[in-house]
Amino acid sequence: MKDPESVIIEKVLILKIKIDSTDIFLEEIGPNQGKITISDTYGHNYSYYWGAMGGTLKKFICNINSSYFAGHLLGATSNYEMDVKKTFTTIRKYIAEELELPWYKHMEFQKEMRETLKSFQNECEDTNSQNYFVDNFFRSFVDRLDFYLIKDRYDQEDIKKRFKGICEHWNFIEGKPSREYIWLEKLHSKLKKELSKT
Repeated sequence: MKDPESVIIEKVLILKIKIDSTDIFLEEIGPNQGKITISDTYGHNYSYYWGAMGGTLKKFICNINSSYFAGHLLGATSNYEMDVKKTFTTIRKYIAEELELPWYKHMEFQKEMRETLKSFQNECEDTNSQNYFVDNFFRSFVDRLDFYLIKDRYDQEDIKKRFKGICEHWNFIEGKPSREYIWLEKLHSKLKKELSKT
């Protein structure tokens, strides 16, 4: 019976490549099986195992595209981040086109609404978090609007109802490739060049 505390030592072929401040280890585990480990002094640390490459890891990495490379090393949840500027452009467009508010009648409210939205945008830029945007859309924007600046009671109730009735506000979120994703795509291009020399 095997001792659960025993250490297994295996001999594997590992190729180490250094690109700038990044150490890359390519591990040929077996036929069509390989693992890449990336370690960088600036905190970029990733690892991925492929079990059916159709050849060596070196050849496989040279044949795949940078998007595939970055996507697998990051995982689906980290590929994209919120583009705050585009997200708030989408919100402004929605307010202008979908809510169909009679702005010419309520200039004070319009000014205050723009300032409140800008303040919420600044908060989102500081946190750079989709979760923060979703959790605080009403608390930091809609609930802060001063609907009493709208003097006409009918318009006041109607406009308040339209803002409070915004649903699925997470659909306003616009994405862009994350910094890590872009970094890995660039690293892949450099890695392919180095591998072509070996």
